[in-house]
Amino acid sequence: MKNKIIILVVLVVFVLIGLVFAQYFIFQCRLPFLRTLLKCPSYIQPESPGAAANSSENLPKPQKVTLPKVLYNLAGSIQEIGTNFLVLDAAIPGMDDSGEPIIKKEIRKILITLSTKFTRLTFIEKPGSTSKTPQETAIGFKDLKKGDYVEAVSNQDISQKQEFEATLIRVLQRNF
Repeated sequence: MKNKIIILVVLVVFVLIGLVFAQYFIFQCRLPFLRTLLKCPSYIQPESPGAAANSSENLPKPQKVTLPKVLYNLAGSIQEIGTNFLVLDAAIPGMDDSGEPIIKKEIRKILITLSTKFTRLTFIEKPGSTSKTPQETAIGFKDLKKGDYVEAVSNQDISQKQEFEATLIRVLQRNF
């Protein structure tokens, strides 16, 4: 009986040593023959002294940012409220001359129809937690006021339209 226990303990120790070896060498792609066998990405190289200084050279280059082909929503501050429209100073995604993403400000007119819904998005703190839960509450057109930061959602591509019908107007919290 003692021999079986000793054999079992030795077996468990070897398994644990094997797991440590596997985690360090296989999953870290440290051994050259394992890098080719496991098809590790070429930017994963074995660590060498001074590798931390050159680590950014081994990383893949970031993808170039592209703009969406269509735009169904935009956000901005209400500049004017009419009987059946809103005028927003909207944040429009764009690209500068060097191809970097930028946000342009443009005035857009949002047409309100009978089917346009209005909501207010708030974040409620959970007791005993640091996370907040989003809560959307129905409001009316009369609850909107100049200066509110809103998201206007449409069922059509609004990327090039200066005026469009909204299916939803959502008042957003500004935390900046």
